[in-house]
Amino acid sequence: MSVTVSVQLHAVQDLADELAALAAELAAEGELCRSATHTLATAVDGDTAVAAGQLGTGWAGVIDLLARGTGAVAGTLRDAVHSYRLADAALSDRVLYARAGLPVP
Repeated sequence: MSVTVSVQLHAVQDLADELAALAAELAAEGELCRSATHTLATAVDGDTAVAAGQLGTGWAGVIDLLARGTGAVAGTLRDAVHSYRLADAALSDRVLYARAGLPVP
């Protein structure tokens, strides 16, 4: 059974743009976490400093991973929109040639 799926390409493009901006913000937050980790690790001594450093480093890693994933989704959505627009333009060209009675190049 076939199902028709309708997508508003401009809305998907807008979502991709928002996700790309979010990815950039998350990348900046990762840098901020790394900076704060150094501050935390030097503010205390001993095991607490080690734990604070490990926690901050881990958290920065999680944020970096999230930023990369968000950026990848944004890129995939942009590529999909571009691909659909190219396919739509090619189909439109074929229809115009057919209506004009011309052979499709």
